[in-house]
Amino acid sequence: MLTPFLLTLITAAAADDDLLLSAAVDELERVTEALSQLPEPAYWIGLGIIDRTTFEVQATHGAASEPDQYQVRLADIDLRVGSPALDNTHKIRDAGWFSEDPRPSLDIPIVDDALGYATRVAIWQAADDAYRSAVRRLIKVRANESVKVEREDQSADFSDAEVVVDLGEIVPLTIDAEAWQDIVRDVSEVFLDYPDVYDSSVSLHAENHVSYVLTSEGTRIRHSRARIRMAMWGTTVADDGMSLQVYDHIDAMTIDGIPDQDTLEDMARTVAQRVTELRAAPLVDPYVGPAILRGRAAAVFFHEILGHRVEGHRQKDEDEGQTLTDKVGEAIFPDFISVTDDPTLPQWNDTDLNGYYPYDDEGVPAQRVAVVADGILEGFLLSRAPIENFSTSNGHGRRQPGSAVVARQGNLLVQANESVPYEQLRSALIREIKAQDKPFGLIFDDITGGFTFTGRTTPNSYSVQPVTVWKVYPDGRPDELIRGVDLIGTPLITFSRIAAASDSYQVFNGMCGAESGWVPVAAVAPDLLVTEVEVQRKEKDNDRPPLLAPPAQTEEEGS
Repeated sequence: MLTPFLLTLITAAAADDDLLLSAAVDELERVTEALSQLPEPAYWIGLGIIDRTTFEVQATHGAASEPDQYQVRLADIDLRVGSPALDNTHKIRDAGWFSEDPRPSLDIPIVDDALGYATRVAIWQAADDAYRSAVRRLIKVRANESVKVEREDQSADFSDAEVVVDLGEIVPLTIDAEAWQDIVRDVSEVFLDYPDVYDSSVSLHAENHVSYVLTSEGTRIRHSRARIRMAMWGTTVADDGMSLQVYDHIDAMTIDGIPDQDTLEDMARTVAQRVTELRAAPLVDPYVGPAILRGRAAAVFFHEILGHRVEGHRQKDEDEGQTLTDKVGEAIFPDFISVTDDPTLPQWNDTDLNGYYPYDDEGVPAQRVAVVADGILEGFLLSRAPIENFSTSNGHGRRQPGSAVVARQGNLLVQANESVPYEQLRSALIREIKAQDKPFGLIFDDITGGFTFTGRTTPNSYSVQPVTVWKVYPDGRPDELIRGVDLIGTPLITFSRIAAASDSYQVFNGMCGAESGWVPVAAVAPDLLVTEVEVQRKEKDNDRPPLLAPPAQTEEEGS
Protein backbone atom coordinates (compact mmCIF):
# COMPACT_ATOMS: atom_id res chain seq x y z
CA MET A 1 0.00 0.00 0.00
CA LEU A 2 1.29 3.44 -0.93
CA THR A 3 2.10 5.61 2.04
CA PRO A 4 0.14 8.86 1.87
CA PHE A 5 2.39 11.78 1.04
CA LEU A 6 2.42 15.17 -0.55
CA LEU A 7 5.06 15.50 -3.23
CA THR A 8 6.54 18.96 -3.61
CA LEU A 9 8.22 19.58 -6.94
CA ILE A 10 10.71 22.36 -6.38
CA THR A 11 13.53 22.53 -8.84
CA ALA A 12 16.03 24.90 -7.29
CA ALA A 13 17.02 26.54 -4.06
CA ALA A 14 15.13 29.48 -2.64
CA ALA A 15 15.34 32.56 -4.81
CA ASP A 16 17.65 34.35 -2.36
CA ASP A 17 20.07 31.37 -2.23
CA ASP A 18 20.23 30.09 -5.79
CA LEU A 19 23.59 28.33 -5.96
CA LEU A 20 22.94 27.12 -9.50
CA LEU A 21 22.43 30.68 -10.71
CA SER A 22 25.51 31.98 -8.88
CA ALA A 23 27.76 29.28 -10.31
CA ALA A 24 26.39 29.71 -13.83
CA VAL A 25 26.83 33.50 -13.79
CA ASP A 26 30.39 33.27 -12.45
CA GLU A 27 31.48 30.71 -15.03
CA LEU A 28 29.77 32.46 -17.94
CA GLU A 29 31.58 35.68 -17.06
CA ARG A 30 34.91 33.84 -16.81
CA VAL A 31 34.66 32.01 -20.14
CA THR A 32 33.34 35.16 -21.87
CA GLU A 33 36.38 37.10 -20.78
CA ALA A 34 38.77 34.34 -21.85
CA LEU A 35 37.17 33.59 -25.23
CA SER A 36 36.87 37.26 -26.16
CA GLN A 37 40.68 37.56 -26.01
CA LEU A 38 41.44 34.83 -28.57
CA PRO A 39 42.50 35.63 -32.16
CA GLU A 40 39.01 34.65 -33.37
CA PRO A 41 37.03 36.08 -30.46
CA ALA A 42 33.61 34.96 -29.34
CA TYR A 43 31.48 38.06 -29.73
CA TRP A 44 28.38 36.64 -27.98
CA ILE A 45 27.68 33.74 -25.64
CA GLY A 46 24.34 32.59 -24.35
CA LEU A 47 23.70 30.03 -21.62
CA GLY A 48 20.26 28.49 -21.17
CA ILE A 49 19.46 26.10 -18.33
CA ILE A 50 16.28 24.16 -17.59
CA ASP A 51 16.06 22.77 -14.04
CA ARG A 52 13.09 20.41 -14.25
CA THR A 53 11.43 18.06 -11.79
CA THR A 54 8.78 15.70 -13.13
CA PHE A 55 5.99 13.67 -11.54
CA GLU A 56 3.95 11.14 -13.47
CA VAL A 57 1.54 8.31 -12.84
CA GLN A 58 -0.18 6.12 -15.41
CA ALA A 59 -3.00 3.59 -15.30
CA THR A 60 -4.73 1.17 -17.61
CA HIS A 61 -7.66 -1.22 -17.12
CA GLY A 62 -8.06 -0.16 -13.49
CA ALA A 63 -4.43 -0.74 -12.47
CA ALA A 64 -2.01 2.11 -11.76
CA SER A 65 1.76 2.35 -11.80
CA GLU A 66 3.69 3.63 -8.83
CA PRO A 67 4.10 7.42 -9.02
CA ASP A 68 7.45 8.36 -10.51
CA GLN A 69 9.51 11.45 -9.76
CA TYR A 70 12.80 12.52 -11.32
CA GLN A 71 14.88 15.65 -11.80
CA VAL A 72 17.15 16.78 -14.62
CA ARG A 73 19.16 19.88 -15.37
CA LEU A 74 19.75 20.49 -19.06
CA ALA A 75 21.76 23.33 -20.51
CA ASP A 76 22.71 24.82 -23.87
CA ILE A 77 25.72 26.94 -24.82
CA ASP A 78 25.12 29.22 -27.80
CA LEU A 79 28.39 30.76 -28.94
CA ARG A 80 29.02 33.07 -31.88
CA VAL A 81 32.33 33.92 -33.55
CA GLY A 82 32.87 36.24 -36.50
CA SER A 83 30.58 39.26 -36.43
CA PRO A 84 26.83 39.92 -36.29
CA ALA A 85 26.95 40.47 -40.05
CA LEU A 86 28.39 37.02 -40.74
CA ASP A 87 29.04 34.42 -38.07
CA ASN A 88 29.32 30.69 -37.54
CA THR A 89 25.54 30.16 -37.46
CA HIS A 90 25.17 31.25 -41.10
CA LYS A 91 23.66 28.60 -43.36
CA ILE A 92 26.21 26.66 -45.40
CA ARG A 93 24.53 26.18 -48.75
CA ASP A 94 24.54 22.79 -50.50
CA ALA A 95 26.33 21.21 -47.54
CA GLY A 96 23.97 18.26 -47.09
CA TRP A 97 22.16 16.96 -44.05
CA PHE A 98 25.12 15.38 -42.28
CA SER A 99 27.72 18.13 -42.57
CA GLU A 100 27.12 19.75 -39.18
CA ASP A 101 29.08 19.05 -36.02
CA PRO A 102 26.85 17.80 -33.22
CA ARG A 103 25.84 20.42 -30.69
CA PRO A 104 27.67 20.04 -27.37
CA SER A 105 25.33 18.38 -24.89
CA LEU A 106 25.41 19.71 -21.37
CA ASP A 107 23.96 18.03 -18.30
CA ILE A 108 24.29 20.12 -15.15
CA PRO A 109 24.88 18.28 -11.84
CA ILE A 110 21.83 18.07 -9.60
CA VAL A 111 23.63 18.60 -6.28
CA ASP A 112 24.71 22.18 -5.52
CA ASP A 113 27.87 22.75 -3.54
CA ALA A 114 28.66 26.12 -2.01
CA LEU A 115 31.20 26.98 -4.73
CA GLY A 116 29.27 25.38 -7.57
CA TYR A 117 32.46 23.73 -8.79
CA ALA A 118 30.80 20.78 -10.55
CA THR A 119 28.42 23.12 -12.34
CA ARG A 120 31.26 25.39 -13.39
CA VAL A 121 33.30 22.49 -14.73
CA ALA A 122 30.37 21.32 -16.86
CA ILE A 123 29.87 24.83 -18.32
CA TRP A 124 33.62 25.29 -18.91
CA GLN A 125 33.95 22.04 -20.83
CA ALA A 126 30.85 22.73 -22.94
CA ALA A 127 32.01 26.28 -23.72
CA ASP A 128 35.42 25.02 -24.81
CA ASP A 129 33.82 22.44 -27.13
CA ALA A 130 31.34 25.01 -28.47
CA TYR A 131 34.10 27.50 -29.26
CA ARG A 132 36.17 24.95 -31.20
CA SER A 133 33.12 23.86 -33.16
CA ALA A 134 32.13 27.48 -33.88
CA VAL A 135 35.57 28.39 -35.25
CA ARG A 136 35.65 25.31 -37.50
CA ARG A 137 32.21 26.15 -38.82
CA LEU A 138 33.06 29.83 -39.42
CA ILE A 139 35.92 28.75 -41.69
CA LYS A 140 33.43 26.68 -43.71
CA VAL A 141 30.94 29.57 -43.79
CA ARG A 142 33.51 32.00 -45.21
CA ALA A 143 34.66 29.51 -47.82
CA ASN A 144 31.07 28.73 -48.79
CA GLU A 145 30.24 32.42 -49.23
CA SER A 146 33.25 32.93 -51.47
CA VAL A 147 32.15 30.33 -54.05
CA LYS A 148 28.35 30.66 -54.00
CA VAL A 149 26.08 33.12 -55.75
CA GLU A 150 25.00 36.20 -53.86
CA ARG A 151 22.34 35.56 -51.26
CA GLU A 152 18.85 36.87 -51.96
CA ASP A 153 18.47 38.04 -48.35
CA GLN A 154 21.49 40.14 -47.33
CA SER A 155 20.41 40.67 -43.73
CA ALA A 156 22.80 39.98 -40.86
CA ASP A 157 23.04 36.80 -38.82
CA PHE A 158 22.39 38.39 -35.42
CA SER A 159 20.64 41.42 -34.01
CA ASP A 160 20.92 43.53 -30.89
CA ALA A 161 18.49 43.06 -28.02
CA GLU A 162 17.80 44.88 -24.81
CA VAL A 163 19.60 43.58 -21.72
CA VAL A 164 17.07 42.13 -19.28
CA VAL A 165 17.55 41.37 -15.58
CA ASP A 166 14.53 39.60 -14.10
CA LEU A 167 15.11 37.01 -11.39
CA GLY A 168 11.60 35.79 -10.79
CA GLU A 169 10.42 33.90 -7.75
CA ILE A 170 10.80 30.11 -7.73
CA VAL A 171 7.34 28.65 -7.15
CA PRO A 172 7.04 25.04 -5.90
CA LEU A 173 4.33 22.68 -7.16
CA THR A 174 2.73 20.41 -4.55
CA ILE A 175 0.90 17.25 -5.62
CA ASP A 176 -0.93 14.71 -3.49
CA ALA A 177 0.65 11.66 -5.12
CA GLU A 178 -1.56 9.03 -3.49
CA ALA A 179 -4.77 10.89 -4.28
CA TRP A 180 -3.83 11.32 -7.94
CA GLN A 181 -2.78 7.70 -8.22
CA ASP A 182 -6.26 6.74 -7.03
CA ILE A 183 -7.95 9.14 -9.46
CA VAL A 184 -5.94 7.99 -12.46
CA ARG A 185 -6.61 4.34 -11.60
CA ASP A 186 -10.34 4.86 -11.13
CA VAL A 187 -10.70 6.86 -14.35
CA SER A 188 -8.86 4.15 -16.31
CA GLU A 189 -11.42 1.61 -15.09
CA VAL A 190 -14.10 3.38 -17.15
CA PHE A 191 -12.66 1.83 -20.32
CA LEU A 192 -13.46 -1.67 -19.04
CA ASP A 193 -17.11 -1.00 -19.82
CA TYR A 194 -16.28 -0.77 -23.55
CA PRO A 195 -15.17 -4.17 -24.93
CA ASP A 196 -14.40 -2.75 -28.37
CA VAL A 197 -11.71 -0.51 -26.85
CA TYR A 198 -8.79 -2.91 -27.04
CA ASP A 199 -6.20 -0.75 -25.29
CA SER A 200 -6.33 2.44 -23.26
CA SER A 201 -4.36 4.60 -20.89
CA VAL A 202 -4.90 7.46 -18.46
CA SER A 203 -1.97 9.50 -17.18
CA LEU A 204 -1.08 12.57 -15.17
CA HIS A 205 2.18 14.24 -16.11
CA ALA A 206 3.30 17.26 -14.08
CA GLU A 207 6.56 19.09 -14.42
CA ASN A 208 7.86 22.12 -12.59
CA HIS A 209 10.85 23.83 -14.07
CA VAL A 210 12.94 26.90 -13.64
CA SER A 211 14.32 28.40 -16.84
CA TYR A 212 17.52 30.44 -16.81
CA VAL A 213 18.74 32.59 -19.71
CA LEU A 214 22.13 34.24 -19.23
CA THR A 215 24.06 36.12 -21.91
CA SER A 216 27.46 37.75 -22.24
CA GLU A 217 25.61 41.05 -22.75
CA GLY A 218 24.39 40.93 -19.15
CA THR A 219 20.91 39.43 -19.45
CA ARG A 220 20.00 37.48 -16.33
CA ILE A 221 16.56 35.81 -16.38
CA ARG A 222 15.04 33.23 -14.08
CA HIS A 223 11.45 32.16 -14.65
CA SER A 224 9.44 29.45 -12.87
CA ARG A 225 6.70 27.57 -14.67
CA ALA A 226 4.61 24.44 -14.08
CA ARG A 227 3.04 22.36 -16.84
CA ILE A 228 0.47 19.69 -16.08
CA ARG A 229 -1.26 17.37 -18.52
CA MET A 230 -4.05 14.91 -17.83
CA ALA A 231 -4.27 12.67 -20.89
CA MET A 232 -6.24 9.63 -21.93
CA TRP A 233 -6.57 7.55 -25.06
CA GLY A 234 -8.32 4.48 -26.34
CA THR A 235 -7.61 2.35 -29.39
CA THR A 236 -9.37 -0.26 -31.47
CA VAL A 237 -9.02 -2.04 -34.81
CA ALA A 238 -11.73 -1.94 -37.47
CA ASP A 239 -12.69 -5.07 -39.40
CA ASP A 240 -10.61 -3.90 -42.38
CA GLY A 241 -7.47 -3.64 -40.21
CA MET A 242 -7.45 0.14 -39.71
CA SER A 243 -6.10 1.15 -36.30
CA LEU A 244 -8.19 3.87 -34.69
CA GLN A 245 -7.26 6.00 -31.71
CA VAL A 246 -9.00 8.80 -29.88
CA TYR A 247 -6.81 10.98 -27.67
CA ASP A 248 -7.95 13.73 -25.35
CA HIS A 249 -6.10 15.84 -22.83
CA ILE A 250 -6.27 18.86 -20.56
CA ASP A 251 -3.27 21.16 -20.06
CA ALA A 252 -2.98 23.47 -17.08
CA MET A 253 -0.43 25.60 -15.27
CA THR A 254 -1.64 24.56 -11.80
CA ILE A 255 -2.89 21.27 -10.43
CA ASP A 256 -6.17 23.03 -9.60
CA GLY A 257 -6.65 23.50 -13.34
CA ILE A 258 -7.28 19.75 -13.75
CA PRO A 259 -11.00 18.91 -13.36
CA ASP A 260 -12.42 16.69 -10.61
CA GLN A 261 -12.74 12.92 -10.91
CA ASP A 262 -16.35 12.94 -12.08
CA THR A 263 -15.47 15.23 -14.98
CA LEU A 264 -12.47 13.10 -15.88
CA GLU A 265 -14.60 9.95 -15.87
CA ASP A 266 -17.08 11.64 -18.21
CA MET A 267 -14.15 12.57 -20.43
CA ALA A 268 -13.01 8.92 -20.47
CA ARG A 269 -16.50 7.75 -21.39
CA THR A 270 -16.59 10.21 -24.27
CA VAL A 271 -13.25 8.90 -25.55
CA ALA A 272 -14.33 5.27 -25.19
CA GLN A 273 -17.69 5.88 -26.83
CA ARG A 274 -16.10 7.68 -29.76
CA VAL A 275 -13.60 4.86 -30.29
CA THR A 276 -16.47 2.37 -30.28
CA GLU A 277 -18.46 4.44 -32.77
CA LEU A 278 -15.49 4.90 -35.08
CA ARG A 279 -14.94 1.15 -35.28
CA ALA A 280 -18.40 0.76 -36.80
CA ALA A 281 -18.25 3.91 -38.94
CA PRO A 282 -17.96 3.63 -42.74
CA LEU A 283 -14.67 4.39 -44.46
CA VAL A 284 -14.46 7.71 -46.27
CA ASP A 285 -14.07 7.98 -50.02
CA PRO A 286 -11.71 10.64 -51.47
CA TYR A 287 -13.71 13.87 -51.58
CA VAL A 288 -13.52 17.51 -52.61
CA GLY A 289 -16.22 19.87 -51.37
CA PRO A 290 -17.38 22.27 -48.65
CA ALA A 291 -16.75 21.72 -44.96
CA ILE A 292 -16.87 23.26 -41.52
CA LEU A 293 -13.81 23.11 -39.31
CA ARG A 294 -14.93 23.36 -35.70
CA GLY A 295 -12.80 25.56 -33.43
CA ARG A 296 -10.17 23.03 -32.29
CA ALA A 297 -9.85 21.64 -35.79
CA ALA A 298 -9.53 25.15 -37.25
CA ALA A 299 -6.88 26.02 -34.66
CA VAL A 300 -4.65 23.05 -35.62
CA PHE A 301 -5.38 23.76 -39.28
CA PHE A 302 -4.06 27.33 -38.99
CA HIS A 303 -1.05 26.20 -36.98
CA GLU A 304 -0.04 23.94 -39.86
CA ILE A 305 -0.99 25.87 -42.98
CA LEU A 306 -0.07 29.39 -41.79
CA GLY A 307 1.90 29.29 -38.54
CA HIS A 308 4.95 27.42 -39.83
CA ARG A 309 5.07 29.57 -42.95
CA VAL A 310 5.44 32.82 -40.99
CA GLU A 311 8.38 31.62 -38.89
CA GLY A 312 11.19 34.04 -39.68
CA HIS A 313 14.05 31.72 -40.59
CA ARG A 314 11.96 30.17 -43.39
CA GLN A 315 11.89 33.53 -45.20
CA LYS A 316 15.71 33.67 -45.32
CA ASP A 317 16.52 30.05 -46.12
CA GLU A 318 16.65 29.54 -49.89
CA ASP A 319 15.95 25.82 -49.45
CA GLU A 320 12.52 26.79 -48.08
CA GLY A 321 9.48 27.28 -50.29
CA GLN A 322 9.18 30.89 -49.01
CA THR A 323 5.46 30.82 -49.69
CA LEU A 324 4.80 34.14 -47.95
CA THR A 325 8.21 35.86 -48.02
CA ASP A 326 7.31 38.39 -50.70
CA LYS A 327 3.63 38.79 -49.80
CA VAL A 328 3.90 41.31 -46.94
CA GLY A 329 1.26 43.97 -47.55
CA GLU A 330 -0.80 41.65 -49.75
CA ALA A 331 -4.13 40.02 -48.98
CA ILE A 332 -3.69 36.30 -48.29
CA PHE A 333 -6.99 35.73 -46.44
CA PRO A 334 -10.50 37.14 -46.70
CA ASP A 335 -10.67 40.58 -45.11
CA PHE A 336 -12.60 39.38 -42.05
CA ILE A 337 -9.67 37.22 -40.84
CA SER A 338 -6.90 38.49 -38.56
CA VAL A 339 -4.14 36.42 -36.97
CA THR A 340 -1.78 37.26 -34.13
CA ASP A 341 0.76 35.27 -32.16
CA ASP A 342 0.78 36.33 -28.53
CA PRO A 343 2.95 34.31 -26.10
CA THR A 344 2.33 36.93 -23.39
CA LEU A 345 -1.23 35.60 -23.00
CA PRO A 346 -1.45 33.02 -20.18
CA GLN A 347 -5.15 32.22 -20.72
CA TRP A 348 -7.97 32.43 -23.22
CA ASN A 349 -11.13 32.93 -21.18
CA ASP A 350 -10.66 30.25 -18.48
CA THR A 351 -8.33 27.96 -20.44
CA ASP A 352 -4.59 27.98 -19.75
CA LEU A 353 -2.55 28.40 -22.94
CA ASN A 354 0.41 26.11 -23.54
CA GLY A 355 2.27 28.67 -25.63
CA TYR A 356 2.60 31.23 -22.83
CA TYR A 357 6.09 32.41 -21.86
CA PRO A 358 7.42 35.78 -20.63
CA TYR A 359 10.85 35.51 -22.32
CA ASP A 360 12.07 33.46 -25.23
CA ASP A 361 15.15 31.23 -25.19
CA GLU A 362 17.42 34.10 -26.25
CA GLY A 363 16.33 36.29 -23.34
CA VAL A 364 14.09 38.56 -25.41
CA PRO A 365 10.73 39.56 -23.87
CA ALA A 366 7.82 37.78 -25.55
CA GLN A 367 5.78 40.07 -27.78
CA ARG A 368 2.38 40.05 -29.45
CA VAL A 369 2.91 39.95 -33.22
CA ALA A 370 0.29 40.98 -35.76
CA VAL A 371 0.75 38.37 -38.49
CA VAL A 372 -2.37 39.04 -40.54
CA ALA A 373 -4.60 42.11 -40.17
CA ASP A 374 -7.92 42.17 -42.02
CA GLY A 375 -6.64 39.51 -44.41
CA ILE A 376 -3.35 41.29 -45.19
CA LEU A 377 0.02 39.77 -44.27
CA GLU A 378 1.76 42.11 -41.84
CA GLY A 379 4.87 40.32 -40.58
CA PHE A 380 6.69 37.27 -39.30
CA LEU A 381 7.73 35.59 -36.07
CA LEU A 382 11.37 36.40 -35.33
CA SER A 383 14.27 35.27 -33.21
CA ARG A 384 17.46 37.31 -32.98
CA ALA A 385 18.32 36.19 -36.52
CA PRO A 386 17.02 39.10 -38.62
CA ILE A 387 15.50 38.81 -42.08
CA GLU A 388 15.11 41.34 -44.85
CA ASN A 389 12.94 44.31 -43.73
CA PHE A 390 12.64 42.86 -40.18
CA SER A 391 15.80 43.66 -38.25
CA THR A 392 15.05 42.76 -34.64
CA SER A 393 13.60 39.90 -32.63
CA ASN A 394 9.98 39.94 -31.48
CA GLY A 395 10.56 37.33 -28.80
CA HIS A 396 9.86 34.11 -30.72
CA GLY A 397 13.26 32.40 -30.53
CA ARG A 398 12.48 29.00 -29.02
CA ARG A 399 13.93 25.52 -28.63
CA GLN A 400 13.86 22.24 -26.81
CA PRO A 401 17.06 21.71 -24.77
CA GLY A 402 19.76 20.31 -27.04
CA SER A 403 18.65 22.20 -30.17
CA ALA A 404 19.57 25.53 -31.72
CA VAL A 405 17.09 28.39 -31.38
CA VAL A 406 14.90 29.30 -34.36
CA ALA A 407 11.70 31.33 -34.69
CA ARG A 408 8.68 29.35 -33.49
CA GLN A 409 4.99 29.87 -32.76
CA GLY A 410 3.64 30.52 -29.26
CA ASN A 411 -0.10 31.23 -28.94
CA LEU A 412 -1.55 31.58 -32.45
CA LEU A 413 -4.86 33.48 -32.30
CA VAL A 414 -7.23 33.44 -35.28
CA GLN A 415 -9.98 36.06 -35.03
CA ALA A 416 -12.92 36.98 -37.25
CA ASN A 417 -14.32 40.51 -37.26
CA GLU A 418 -17.44 39.22 -39.02
CA SER A 419 -19.15 36.19 -37.51
CA VAL A 420 -22.46 34.40 -37.10
CA PRO A 421 -23.85 31.88 -34.58
CA TYR A 422 -22.82 28.30 -35.31
CA GLU A 423 -26.29 27.25 -36.47
CA GLN A 424 -26.18 29.94 -39.15
CA LEU A 425 -22.75 28.70 -40.20
CA ARG A 426 -24.17 25.19 -40.51
CA SER A 427 -27.03 26.53 -42.62
CA ALA A 428 -24.48 28.22 -44.85
CA LEU A 429 -22.74 24.86 -45.25
CA ILE A 430 -26.02 23.28 -46.42
CA ARG A 431 -26.50 26.07 -48.96
CA GLU A 432 -22.93 25.61 -50.22
CA ILE A 433 -23.45 21.84 -50.61
CA LYS A 434 -26.54 22.49 -52.74
CA ALA A 435 -24.86 25.25 -54.73
CA GLN A 436 -21.97 22.94 -55.63
CA ASP A 437 -24.38 20.05 -56.28
CA LYS A 438 -22.48 17.84 -53.86
CA PRO A 439 -24.09 14.79 -52.21
CA PHE A 440 -22.81 15.86 -48.80
CA GLY A 441 -20.46 18.18 -46.94
CA LEU A 442 -18.16 17.52 -44.00
CA ILE A 443 -17.81 18.75 -40.44
CA PHE A 444 -14.45 18.26 -38.73
CA ASP A 445 -14.95 18.23 -34.97
CA ASP A 446 -11.36 17.75 -33.89
CA ILE A 447 -7.85 17.26 -35.24
CA THR A 448 -5.11 15.60 -33.21
CA GLY A 449 -2.17 16.80 -35.25
CA GLY A 450 -0.58 16.99 -38.63
CA PHE A 451 2.44 18.07 -40.57
CA THR A 452 3.35 20.45 -43.34
CA PHE A 453 6.06 20.57 -45.98
CA THR A 454 7.57 24.04 -46.34
CA GLY A 455 10.70 23.30 -48.41
CA ARG A 456 11.40 23.44 -52.14
CA THR A 457 12.40 19.80 -52.55
CA THR A 458 8.89 18.57 -51.66
CA PRO A 459 5.42 19.76 -52.64
CA ASN A 460 4.48 22.78 -50.52
CA SER A 461 1.53 21.08 -48.91
CA TYR A 462 0.00 19.97 -45.63
CA SER A 463 -1.71 16.94 -44.15
CA VAL A 464 -3.67 16.96 -40.92
CA GLN A 465 -5.26 14.03 -39.12
CA PRO A 466 -8.86 14.57 -37.98
CA VAL A 467 -10.33 12.44 -35.20
CA THR A 468 -14.04 13.00 -35.67
CA VAL A 469 -15.53 13.77 -39.07
CA TRP A 470 -19.23 13.87 -39.99
CA LYS A 471 -21.01 13.70 -43.31
CA VAL A 472 -23.72 16.37 -43.52
CA TYR A 473 -26.50 15.71 -46.01
CA PRO A 474 -28.43 18.56 -47.67
CA ASP A 475 -31.75 16.66 -47.56
CA GLY A 476 -31.97 16.71 -43.76
CA ARG A 477 -30.80 13.16 -43.06
CA PRO A 478 -28.93 12.79 -39.73
CA ASP A 479 -25.20 13.48 -39.79
CA GLU A 480 -23.12 10.34 -40.32
CA LEU A 481 -19.82 9.64 -38.55
CA ILE A 482 -17.04 8.51 -40.91
CA ARG A 483 -13.48 7.31 -40.37
CA GLY A 484 -10.14 7.07 -42.15
CA VAL A 485 -9.85 10.72 -43.16
CA ASP A 486 -6.71 12.76 -43.86
CA LEU A 487 -7.24 16.42 -44.73
CA ILE A 488 -4.76 17.49 -47.40
CA GLY A 489 -4.06 20.49 -49.59
CA THR A 490 -1.82 23.40 -50.45
CA PRO A 491 -1.79 26.61 -48.40
CA LEU A 492 -2.46 29.49 -50.79
CA ILE A 493 -5.49 27.82 -52.35
CA THR A 494 -6.82 26.88 -48.91
CA PHE A 495 -6.41 30.44 -47.59
CA SER A 496 -8.70 31.75 -50.31
CA ARG A 497 -11.44 29.19 -49.64
CA ILE A 498 -12.39 30.43 -46.14
CA ALA A 499 -15.88 31.88 -46.50
CA ALA A 500 -17.31 32.55 -43.02
CA ALA A 501 -16.70 32.15 -39.28
CA SER A 502 -18.80 31.52 -36.19
CA ASP A 503 -18.82 33.67 -33.06
CA SER A 504 -17.57 30.87 -30.76
CA TYR A 505 -13.90 30.04 -30.19
CA GLN A 506 -12.04 26.94 -29.02
CA VAL A 507 -8.49 26.29 -27.81
CA PHE A 508 -6.08 23.60 -28.92
CA ASN A 509 -3.08 23.02 -26.63
CA GLY A 510 -0.28 20.81 -27.83
CA MET A 511 3.39 20.25 -28.55
CA CYS A 512 4.94 21.22 -31.87
CA GLY A 513 8.00 19.53 -33.34
CA ALA A 514 10.28 21.28 -35.82
CA GLU A 515 13.98 22.12 -36.34
CA SER A 516 14.49 23.31 -32.77
CA GLY A 517 12.77 20.32 -31.19
CA TRP A 518 9.45 20.07 -29.37
CA VAL A 519 8.00 23.21 -27.83
CA PRO A 520 4.61 23.81 -26.17
CA VAL A 521 2.15 25.78 -28.28
CA ALA A 522 -1.50 26.77 -28.38
CA ALA A 523 -3.88 27.90 -31.09
CA VAL A 524 -7.28 29.57 -30.77
CA ALA A 525 -9.82 29.78 -33.59
CA PRO A 526 -13.52 30.09 -34.37
CA ASP A 527 -15.49 27.56 -36.40
CA LEU A 528 -14.76 28.17 -40.09
CA LEU A 529 -16.71 27.44 -43.25
CA VAL A 530 -14.37 26.45 -46.08
CA THR A 531 -15.90 26.22 -49.54
CA GLU A 532 -13.52 23.51 -50.70
CA VAL A 533 -11.39 20.96 -48.87
CA GLU A 534 -9.83 17.73 -50.06
CA VAL A 535 -9.64 14.51 -48.08
CA GLN A 536 -7.94 11.22 -48.78
CA ARG A 537 -8.03 7.85 -47.08
CA LYS A 538 -5.52 7.49 -44.27
CA GLU A 539 -3.04 4.66 -44.19
CA LYS A 540 -4.08 1.43 -42.54
CA ASP A 541 -2.67 -1.84 -41.30
CA ASN A 542 -3.76 -5.25 -42.53
CA ASP A 543 -3.92 -7.26 -39.32
CA ARG A 544 -7.32 -8.53 -38.27
CA PRO A 545 -8.89 -7.45 -35.00
CA PRO A 546 -8.16 -9.75 -32.02
CA LEU A 547 -9.22 -13.33 -32.70
CA LEU A 548 -10.15 -13.88 -29.06
CA ALA A 549 -12.71 -11.99 -27.02
CA PRO A 550 -11.28 -9.96 -24.12
CA PRO A 551 -11.31 -11.69 -20.72
CA ALA A 552 -14.44 -11.23 -18.63
CA GLN A 553 -14.17 -8.66 -15.84
CA THR A 554 -15.70 -11.07 -13.29
CA GLU A 555 -15.98 -14.84 -13.15
CA GLU A 556 -19.37 -16.33 -13.84
CA GLU A 557 -21.37 -17.28 -10.79
CA GLY A 558 -20.69 -20.87 -9.69
CA SER A 559 -17.51 -21.26 -11.73
